[in-house]
Amino acid sequence: MASAKKLITAQLDFNAVKEFKGDLTDLILQASSQDQLKALLLERYHRNETGTLSIEIHDQAAIFRWILPHVVMEAEKLHKQALEKARGRQYKEAISNWIKAISLNPRDPDYYFNTGIAFFEEKNYQQSIENLEKTLSLCPIYHKASLILGTIFLKLRKFDKAEHHLKESIYFNPNNSLAILNLAAVYSILKRYDEGINAFEKVLQLVPEEPRAWFGLGKIYSIMGHNKKANECFYKTIELDKKGTLALHAKRALITEETSVSLDIGVQSTDGNRPPVDENTLESILAEGYKAYIFGDYPRAVELYRKYIEYKSKDDYVWYSLGEAYIRTGQVKEAAAAFRNAIKLSPNKGLYYKQLAVAYDYLGESEKAANAAEQATRFGKKDSIVYTIWGKNLLKQKRILDAIDKLETALKLNKANLNAEYHLALAYMENNDQAAALDHLHWILNAKTNSPLKMQAEALLEKINA
Repeated sequence: MASAKKLITAQLDFNAVKEFKGDLTDLILQASSQDQLKALLLERYHRNETGTLSIEIHDQAAIFRWILPHVVMEAEKLHKQALEKARGRQYKEAISNWIKAISLNPRDPDYYFNTGIAFFEEKNYQQSIENLEKTLSLCPIYHKASLILGTIFLKLRKFDKAEHHLKESIYFNPNNSLAILNLAAVYSILKRYDEGINAFEKVLQLVPEEPRAWFGLGKIYSIMGHNKKANECFYKTIELDKKGTLALHAKRALITEETSVSLDIGVQSTDGNRPPVDENTLESILAEGYKAYIFGDYPRAVELYRKYIEYKSKDDYVWYSLGEAYIRTGQVKEAAAAFRNAIKLSPNKGLYYKQLAVAYDYLGESEKAANAAEQATRFGKKDSIVYTIWGKNLLKQKRILDAIDKLETALKLNKANLNAEYHLALAYMENNDQAAALDHLHWILNAKTNSPLKMQAEALLEKINA
Protein backbone atom coordinates (compact mmCIF):
# COMPACT_ATOMS: atom_id res chain seq x y z
CA MET A 1 0.00 0.00 0.00
CA ALA A 2 1.33 3.42 -0.95
CA SER A 3 0.77 6.51 1.18
CA ALA A 4 2.37 9.77 2.26
CA LYS A 5 5.39 11.41 0.70
CA LYS A 6 9.09 11.59 1.46
CA LEU A 7 10.91 14.93 1.65
CA ILE A 8 14.66 15.42 1.29
CA THR A 9 16.08 18.91 1.73
CA ALA A 10 19.54 20.31 1.07
CA GLN A 11 21.24 23.67 1.01
CA LEU A 12 23.89 24.51 -1.57
CA ASP A 13 26.43 27.00 -0.22
CA PHE A 14 27.64 29.40 -2.93
CA ASN A 15 30.71 30.41 -0.91
CA ALA A 16 31.85 26.78 -0.76
CA VAL A 17 31.29 26.48 -4.52
CA LYS A 18 33.54 29.50 -5.07
CA GLU A 19 36.19 28.30 -2.61
CA PHE A 20 36.46 24.73 -3.93
CA LYS A 21 36.39 25.37 -7.64
CA GLY A 22 34.87 22.83 -10.03
CA ASP A 23 32.43 22.54 -12.90
CA LEU A 24 29.62 23.87 -10.68
CA THR A 25 31.67 27.02 -10.04
CA ASP A 26 31.81 27.71 -13.76
CA LEU A 27 28.09 27.02 -14.06
CA ILE A 28 27.18 29.54 -11.38
CA LEU A 29 29.42 32.18 -12.93
CA GLN A 30 27.44 31.84 -16.18
CA ALA A 31 24.24 33.01 -14.49
CA SER A 32 23.38 36.68 -14.99
CA SER A 33 20.27 36.62 -12.79
CA GLN A 34 18.64 34.59 -10.03
CA ASP A 35 16.12 33.17 -12.51
CA GLN A 36 18.87 31.97 -14.82
CA LEU A 37 20.80 30.51 -11.87
CA LYS A 38 17.70 28.67 -10.73
CA ALA A 39 17.17 27.29 -14.24
CA LEU A 40 20.81 26.11 -14.44
CA LEU A 41 20.60 24.40 -11.05
CA LEU A 42 17.31 22.73 -11.95
CA GLU A 43 18.88 21.38 -15.11
CA ARG A 44 21.86 20.02 -13.19
CA TYR A 45 20.02 18.48 -10.24
CA HIS A 46 16.70 17.37 -11.72
CA ARG A 47 17.91 14.62 -14.00
CA ASN A 48 14.92 12.25 -13.80
CA GLU A 49 11.24 12.07 -13.05
CA THR A 50 11.48 9.96 -9.90
CA GLY A 51 10.79 12.88 -7.57
CA THR A 52 9.91 16.54 -7.88
CA LEU A 53 12.52 19.21 -7.16
CA SER A 54 12.00 22.84 -6.18
CA ILE A 55 14.67 25.49 -5.58
CA GLU A 56 14.69 28.81 -3.76
CA ILE A 57 17.62 31.17 -4.29
CA HIS A 58 18.90 33.21 -1.33
CA ASP A 59 21.86 35.56 -1.12
CA GLN A 60 24.53 32.92 -0.49
CA ALA A 61 22.64 29.66 -0.87
CA ALA A 62 20.18 27.64 -2.88
CA ILE A 63 17.55 25.73 -0.89
CA PHE A 64 16.49 22.42 -2.48
CA ARG A 65 13.33 20.44 -1.70
CA TRP A 66 13.06 17.01 -3.30
CA ILE A 67 9.80 15.10 -2.84
CA LEU A 68 9.26 11.40 -3.51
CA PRO A 69 5.49 11.09 -4.02
CA HIS A 70 5.34 7.31 -3.69
CA VAL A 71 6.11 5.75 -0.28
CA VAL A 72 5.40 2.05 0.33
CA MET A 73 4.79 1.40 4.00
CA GLU A 74 5.81 -2.27 3.82
CA ALA A 75 9.12 -1.19 2.33
CA GLU A 76 9.53 1.41 5.09
CA LYS A 77 9.00 -1.30 7.69
CA LEU A 78 11.81 -3.36 6.12
CA HIS A 79 13.94 -0.20 6.02
CA LYS A 80 13.55 0.35 9.77
CA GLN A 81 14.35 -3.31 10.48
CA ALA A 82 17.46 -3.00 8.32
CA LEU A 83 18.59 0.09 10.22
CA GLU A 84 18.35 -1.86 13.46
CA LYS A 85 20.43 -4.68 11.98
CA ALA A 86 23.04 -2.21 10.74
CA ARG A 87 23.31 -0.57 14.18
CA GLY A 88 24.18 -4.02 15.50
CA ARG A 89 26.77 -4.42 12.71
CA GLN A 90 24.71 -7.23 11.17
CA TYR A 91 25.36 -5.87 7.70
CA LYS A 92 24.50 -8.95 5.65
CA GLU A 93 21.05 -9.18 7.26
CA ALA A 94 20.56 -5.42 6.84
CA ILE A 95 21.48 -5.61 3.16
CA SER A 96 18.99 -8.43 2.66
CA ASN A 97 16.21 -6.27 4.15
CA TRP A 98 17.11 -3.25 2.05
CA ILE A 99 17.14 -5.33 -1.13
CA LYS A 100 13.63 -6.50 -0.27
CA ALA A 101 12.59 -2.89 0.34
CA ILE A 102 14.03 -1.90 -3.04
CA SER A 103 12.02 -4.63 -4.73
CA LEU A 104 8.86 -3.07 -3.24
CA ASN A 105 9.81 0.53 -4.03
CA PRO A 106 12.80 0.89 -6.40
CA ARG A 107 12.44 4.69 -6.50
CA ASP A 108 13.38 5.44 -2.88
CA PRO A 109 17.01 6.70 -2.62
CA ASP A 110 17.21 6.00 1.14
CA TYR A 111 17.26 2.26 0.53
CA TYR A 112 20.07 2.40 -2.00
CA PHE A 113 22.11 4.81 0.16
CA ASN A 114 21.94 2.63 3.25
CA THR A 115 22.69 -0.49 1.20
CA GLY A 116 25.75 1.33 -0.12
CA ILE A 117 26.86 2.19 3.41
CA ALA A 118 26.45 -1.43 4.53
CA PHE A 119 28.52 -2.68 1.59
CA PHE A 120 31.13 -0.02 2.43
CA GLU A 121 31.34 -1.33 5.99
CA GLU A 122 31.81 -4.83 4.53
CA LYS A 123 34.62 -3.41 2.32
CA ASN A 124 32.68 -4.50 -0.77
CA TYR A 125 33.48 -1.28 -2.59
CA GLN A 126 32.13 -2.20 -6.02
CA GLN A 127 28.64 -2.95 -4.68
CA SER A 128 28.84 0.14 -2.50
CA ILE A 129 29.66 2.32 -5.51
CA GLU A 130 26.79 0.87 -7.54
CA ASN A 131 24.24 1.56 -4.81
CA LEU A 132 25.52 5.04 -4.02
CA GLU A 133 25.58 6.01 -7.69
CA LYS A 134 22.00 4.75 -7.95
CA THR A 135 21.12 6.95 -4.96
CA LEU A 136 22.41 10.02 -6.78
CA SER A 137 20.73 9.05 -10.04
CA LEU A 138 17.40 9.06 -8.17
CA CYS A 139 18.07 12.09 -5.97
CA PRO A 140 21.08 14.17 -7.09
CA ILE A 141 21.00 16.37 -3.95
CA TYR A 142 21.66 13.34 -1.72
CA HIS A 143 25.07 14.75 -0.75
CA LYS A 144 25.86 12.12 1.92
CA ALA A 145 26.19 9.62 -0.94
CA SER A 146 28.71 11.95 -2.61
CA LEU A 147 30.84 11.97 0.55
CA ILE A 148 31.04 8.18 0.75
CA LEU A 149 31.66 7.85 -3.00
CA GLY A 150 34.51 10.36 -2.76
CA THR A 151 36.02 8.42 0.13
CA ILE A 152 35.81 5.12 -1.76
CA PHE A 153 37.29 6.52 -4.95
CA LEU A 154 40.16 7.97 -2.90
CA LYS A 155 40.81 4.49 -1.45
CA LEU A 156 40.73 3.05 -4.99
CA ARG A 157 43.08 5.81 -6.22
CA LYS A 158 40.55 7.09 -8.76
CA PHE A 159 41.40 10.66 -7.96
CA ASP A 160 39.34 12.51 -10.57
CA LYS A 161 36.14 10.84 -9.37
CA ALA A 162 37.15 11.30 -5.75
CA GLU A 163 37.69 15.02 -6.27
CA HIS A 164 34.32 15.47 -8.04
CA HIS A 165 32.28 13.70 -5.37
CA LEU A 166 34.11 15.22 -2.41
CA LYS A 167 33.59 18.72 -3.80
CA GLU A 168 29.92 17.98 -4.42
CA SER A 169 29.61 16.89 -0.80
CA ILE A 170 31.36 20.03 0.46
CA TYR A 171 29.11 22.32 -1.59
CA PHE A 172 26.13 21.03 0.40
CA ASN A 173 27.95 20.67 3.74
CA PRO A 174 30.87 23.13 3.87
CA ASN A 175 31.62 22.35 7.53
CA ASN A 176 32.25 18.64 6.94
CA SER A 177 35.89 18.40 7.97
CA LEU A 178 36.23 14.77 6.82
CA ALA A 179 35.23 15.62 3.24
CA ILE A 180 37.69 18.53 3.15
CA LEU A 181 40.44 16.39 4.72
CA ASN A 182 39.96 13.73 2.04
CA LEU A 183 39.94 16.38 -0.69
CA ALA A 184 43.18 17.78 0.72
CA ALA A 185 44.68 14.28 0.48
CA VAL A 186 43.63 14.12 -3.18
CA TYR A 187 45.31 17.47 -3.87
CA SER A 188 48.46 16.32 -2.08
CA ILE A 189 48.68 13.09 -4.09
CA LEU A 190 48.09 14.98 -7.35
CA LYS A 191 50.88 17.44 -6.34
CA ARG A 192 48.48 20.38 -6.37
CA TYR A 193 50.17 21.69 -3.28
CA ASP A 194 48.67 25.17 -3.01
CA GLU A 195 45.15 23.73 -3.12
CA GLY A 196 46.20 21.05 -0.65
CA ILE A 197 47.51 23.65 1.80
CA ASN A 198 44.29 25.67 1.54
CA ALA A 199 42.17 22.56 2.15
CA PHE A 200 44.23 21.35 5.14
CA GLU A 201 44.10 24.85 6.64
CA LYS A 202 40.32 24.87 6.16
CA VAL A 203 40.12 21.61 8.12
CA LEU A 204 42.14 23.19 10.93
CA GLN A 205 39.79 26.17 11.03
CA LEU A 206 36.98 23.71 11.66
CA VAL A 207 38.90 21.23 13.87
CA PRO A 208 42.10 22.85 15.20
CA GLU A 209 43.29 19.62 16.85
CA GLU A 210 42.99 17.32 13.82
CA PRO A 211 46.43 15.58 13.68
CA ARG A 212 45.86 14.25 10.16
CA ALA A 213 45.55 17.78 8.82
CA TRP A 214 48.70 18.92 10.62
CA PHE A 215 50.62 15.92 9.30
CA GLY A 216 49.31 16.44 5.75
CA LEU A 217 50.38 20.08 5.87
CA GLY A 218 53.79 19.06 7.15
CA LYS A 219 54.32 16.63 4.29
CA ILE A 220 53.46 19.27 1.69
CA TYR A 221 55.72 21.89 3.31
CA SER A 222 58.52 19.31 3.49
CA ILE A 223 58.21 18.50 -0.21
CA MET A 224 58.14 22.22 -1.05
CA GLY A 225 61.31 22.79 0.98
CA HIS A 226 59.65 24.93 3.68
CA ASN A 227 61.45 23.12 6.46
CA LYS A 228 60.56 25.40 9.35
CA LYS A 229 56.84 25.26 8.57
CA ALA A 230 57.05 21.50 8.01
CA ASN A 231 58.63 20.94 11.42
CA GLU A 232 56.04 23.13 13.14
CA CYS A 233 53.34 20.91 11.65
CA PHE A 234 55.14 17.69 12.55
CA TYR A 235 55.67 18.84 16.16
CA LYS A 236 51.98 19.70 16.36
CA THR A 237 51.12 16.24 15.05
CA ILE A 238 53.30 14.63 17.73
CA GLU A 239 51.66 16.79 20.41
CA LEU A 240 48.12 15.90 19.33
CA ASP A 241 48.55 12.25 18.37
CA LYS A 242 50.56 11.39 21.50
CA LYS A 243 51.79 7.80 20.92
CA GLY A 244 49.74 7.09 17.80
CA THR A 245 50.94 6.01 14.37
CA LEU A 246 50.91 9.55 12.99
CA ALA A 247 53.15 10.72 15.81
CA LEU A 248 55.64 8.01 14.85
CA HIS A 249 55.57 9.11 11.19
CA ALA A 250 55.91 12.75 12.24
CA LYS A 251 58.97 11.99 14.35
CA ARG A 252 60.55 10.26 11.36
CA ALA A 253 59.69 13.18 9.10
CA LEU A 254 61.20 15.94 11.24
CA ILE A 255 63.77 17.89 9.25
CA THR A 256 67.01 18.66 11.05
CA GLU A 257 69.14 21.73 10.57
CA GLU A 258 71.70 19.62 8.70
CA THR A 259 70.23 19.41 5.20
CA SER A 260 72.90 17.00 4.01
CA VAL A 261 73.91 13.93 5.98
CA SER A 262 77.30 12.29 5.59
CA LEU A 263 77.42 8.54 5.23
CA ASP A 264 80.99 8.43 6.51
CA ILE A 265 80.04 8.46 10.17
CA GLY A 266 80.07 4.68 10.36
CA VAL A 267 83.63 4.17 9.04
CA GLN A 268 85.51 2.23 11.68
CA SER A 269 88.67 3.62 13.23
CA THR A 270 92.01 1.81 12.98
CA ASP A 271 91.43 0.03 16.29
CA GLY A 272 88.24 -1.55 14.90
CA ASN A 273 85.82 0.51 16.99
CA ARG A 274 82.95 2.48 15.50
CA PRO A 275 83.28 6.20 16.25
CA PRO A 276 80.63 7.62 18.63
CA VAL A 277 77.66 9.42 17.09
CA ASP A 278 75.37 11.80 18.93
CA GLU A 279 71.60 11.37 18.97
CA ASN A 280 70.95 14.45 16.82
CA THR A 281 73.11 13.12 14.01
CA LEU A 282 71.25 9.80 14.05
CA GLU A 283 67.91 11.60 13.95
CA SER A 284 69.24 13.63 11.00
CA ILE A 285 70.06 10.41 9.18
CA LEU A 286 66.60 9.02 9.84
CA ALA A 287 64.84 12.22 8.76
CA GLU A 288 66.89 12.34 5.56
CA GLY A 289 66.07 8.71 4.86
CA TYR A 290 62.37 9.38 5.27
CA LYS A 291 62.60 12.42 3.01
CA ALA A 292 64.52 10.44 0.36
CA TYR A 293 61.79 7.80 0.44
CA ILE A 294 59.03 10.42 0.03
CA PHE A 295 60.82 11.91 -2.98
CA GLY A 296 61.27 8.48 -4.55
CA ASP A 297 65.06 8.33 -4.11
CA TYR A 298 64.91 4.75 -2.83
CA PRO A 299 68.64 3.89 -3.16
CA ARG A 300 69.46 6.91 -0.99
CA ALA A 301 66.76 5.86 1.50
CA VAL A 302 68.32 2.38 1.68
CA GLU A 303 71.76 3.85 2.42
CA LEU A 304 70.46 6.12 5.15
CA TYR A 305 68.26 3.55 6.84
CA ARG A 306 71.15 1.06 6.83
CA LYS A 307 73.45 3.64 8.37
CA TYR A 308 70.91 4.36 11.11
CA ILE A 309 70.51 0.65 11.86
CA GLU A 310 74.27 0.26 12.27
CA TYR A 311 73.86 2.31 15.44
CA LYS A 312 70.28 1.46 16.40
CA SER A 313 69.61 -2.09 15.36
CA LYS A 314 66.66 -2.54 17.73
CA ASP A 315 64.28 -0.19 15.89
CA ASP A 316 61.69 -2.46 14.28
CA TYR A 317 60.01 0.34 12.32
CA VAL A 318 63.26 1.37 10.63
CA TRP A 319 63.89 -2.27 9.65
CA TYR A 320 60.39 -2.27 8.14
CA SER A 321 61.08 1.04 6.34
CA LEU A 322 64.34 -0.39 5.02
CA GLY A 323 62.41 -3.37 3.66
CA GLU A 324 59.98 -1.06 1.88
CA ALA A 325 62.85 0.87 0.31
CA TYR A 326 64.59 -2.37 -0.73
CA ILE A 327 61.45 -3.60 -2.51
CA ARG A 328 61.31 -0.40 -4.52
CA THR A 329 64.93 -0.83 -5.62
CA GLY A 330 64.23 -4.42 -6.71
CA GLN A 331 66.31 -5.94 -3.90
CA VAL A 332 63.60 -8.31 -2.79
CA LYS A 333 65.80 -10.83 -0.91
CA GLU A 334 67.22 -7.97 1.13
CA ALA A 335 63.69 -6.68 1.71
CA ALA A 336 62.58 -10.06 3.06
CA ALA A 337 65.55 -10.11 5.43
CA ALA A 338 64.69 -6.61 6.67
CA PHE A 339 61.06 -7.56 7.28
CA ARG A 340 62.19 -10.67 9.18
CA ASN A 341 64.34 -8.48 11.43
CA ALA A 342 61.38 -6.16 12.05
CA ILE A 343 59.30 -9.20 13.04
CA LYS A 344 61.98 -10.49 15.42
CA LEU A 345 61.86 -7.17 17.25
CA SER A 346 58.07 -6.79 17.13
CA PRO A 347 56.45 -10.18 16.41
CA ASN A 348 52.81 -9.05 16.77
CA LYS A 349 52.51 -6.55 13.92
CA GLY A 350 50.40 -7.82 11.05
CA LEU A 351 51.76 -5.18 8.65
CA TYR A 352 55.28 -6.64 8.89
CA TYR A 353 54.03 -10.15 8.06
CA LYS A 354 51.99 -8.77 5.15
CA GLN A 355 55.02 -7.12 3.57
CA LEU A 356 57.11 -10.25 4.20
CA ALA A 357 54.40 -12.22 2.36
CA VAL A 358 54.63 -9.73 -0.52
CA ALA A 359 58.41 -10.21 -0.68
CA TYR A 360 58.20 -14.02 -0.60
CA ASP A 361 55.51 -13.88 -3.28
CA TYR A 362 57.86 -11.88 -5.53
CA LEU A 363 60.61 -14.44 -4.85
CA GLY A 364 58.33 -17.36 -5.71
CA GLU A 365 58.72 -18.95 -2.29
CA SER A 366 55.15 -20.15 -2.04
CA GLU A 367 55.22 -21.94 1.30
CA LYS A 368 56.89 -19.03 3.06
CA ALA A 369 54.54 -16.53 1.37
CA ALA A 370 51.46 -18.47 2.46
CA ASN A 371 52.77 -18.82 6.02
CA ALA A 372 53.56 -15.10 6.26
CA ALA A 373 50.11 -14.20 4.93
CA GLU A 374 48.50 -16.50 7.50
CA GLN A 375 50.49 -14.80 10.26
CA ALA A 376 49.44 -11.39 8.93
CA THR A 377 45.76 -12.31 9.35
CA ARG A 378 46.47 -13.74 12.79
CA PHE A 379 47.75 -10.33 13.87
CA GLY A 380 44.91 -8.33 12.38
CA LYS A 381 45.97 -7.60 8.78
CA LYS A 382 42.96 -9.15 7.02
CA ASP A 383 42.76 -7.24 3.75
CA SER A 384 42.17 -8.40 0.20
CA ILE A 385 45.86 -8.31 -0.75
CA VAL A 386 46.84 -10.61 2.13
CA TYR A 387 44.17 -13.16 1.25
CA THR A 388 45.13 -13.01 -2.44
CA ILE A 389 48.77 -13.77 -1.67
CA TRP A 390 47.72 -16.53 0.71
CA GLY A 391 45.35 -18.15 -1.79
CA LYS A 392 47.69 -17.74 -4.76
CA ASN A 393 50.52 -19.48 -2.93
CA LEU A 394 48.31 -22.24 -1.53
CA LEU A 395 47.35 -22.90 -5.15
CA LYS A 396 51.02 -23.30 -6.06
CA GLN A 397 51.24 -25.95 -3.35
CA LYS A 398 48.23 -27.77 -4.92
CA ARG A 399 46.08 -27.06 -1.88
CA ILE A 400 43.19 -26.28 -4.20
CA LEU A 401 40.20 -26.08 -1.86
CA ASP A 402 42.11 -24.00 0.69
CA ALA A 403 43.23 -21.69 -2.12
CA ILE A 404 39.64 -21.25 -3.34
CA ASP A 405 38.50 -20.39 0.18
CA LYS A 406 41.16 -17.68 0.64
CA LEU A 407 40.70 -16.19 -2.84
CA GLU A 408 36.94 -16.01 -2.40
CA THR A 409 37.54 -14.15 0.87
CA ALA A 410 39.84 -11.75 -1.01
CA LEU A 411 37.02 -11.03 -3.47
CA LYS A 412 34.47 -10.47 -0.71
CA LEU A 413 36.79 -7.83 0.71
CA ASN A 414 37.38 -6.17 -2.67
CA LYS A 415 35.19 -7.03 -5.64
CA ALA A 416 37.55 -5.14 -7.96
CA ASN A 417 40.55 -7.38 -7.15
CA LEU A 418 41.41 -8.74 -10.61
CA ASN A 419 44.43 -10.63 -9.29
CA ALA A 420 42.18 -12.63 -6.96
CA GLU A 421 39.70 -13.17 -9.82
CA TYR A 422 42.43 -14.56 -12.08
CA HIS A 423 43.92 -16.93 -9.53
CA LEU A 424 40.45 -18.06 -8.50
CA ALA A 425 39.83 -18.97 -12.15
CA LEU A 426 43.07 -20.97 -12.12
CA ALA A 427 42.02 -22.68 -8.89
CA TYR A 428 38.63 -23.66 -10.31
CA MET A 429 40.35 -25.07 -13.40
CA GLU A 430 42.57 -27.17 -11.13
CA ASN A 431 39.39 -28.28 -9.36
CA ASN A 432 37.83 -29.32 -12.72
CA ASP A 433 35.12 -26.68 -12.44
CA GLN A 434 35.42 -24.97 -15.80
CA ALA A 435 32.05 -23.20 -15.54
CA ALA A 436 33.16 -21.35 -12.41
CA ALA A 437 36.54 -20.60 -14.00
CA LEU A 438 34.80 -19.11 -17.05
CA ASP A 439 32.64 -16.87 -14.86
CA HIS A 440 35.70 -15.31 -13.27
CA LEU A 441 37.56 -14.95 -16.56
CA HIS A 442 34.60 -13.21 -18.20
CA TRP A 443 34.36 -10.88 -15.22
CA ILE A 444 38.01 -9.88 -15.72
CA LEU A 445 37.52 -9.30 -19.44
CA ASN A 446 34.43 -7.15 -18.82
CA ALA A 447 36.02 -5.08 -16.07
CA LYS A 448 36.53 -1.40 -16.85
CA THR A 449 40.01 -1.41 -15.33
CA ASN A 450 42.89 -1.76 -17.78
CA SER A 451 45.20 -4.50 -16.57
CA PRO A 452 47.80 -6.91 -18.01
CA LEU A 453 45.69 -9.63 -16.36
CA LYS A 454 43.16 -9.18 -19.16
CA MET A 455 45.68 -10.60 -21.64
CA GLN A 456 46.40 -13.52 -19.31
CA ALA A 457 42.66 -14.08 -18.90
CA GLU A 458 42.20 -14.12 -22.68
CA ALA A 459 45.00 -16.66 -23.05
CA LEU A 460 43.49 -18.86 -20.35
CA LEU A 461 40.08 -18.56 -21.94
CA GLU A 462 41.50 -19.71 -25.29
CA LYS A 463 43.12 -22.67 -23.52
CA ILE A 464 39.78 -23.67 -21.99
CA ASN A 465 37.94 -23.33 -25.31
CA ALA A 466 40.60 -25.18 -27.31
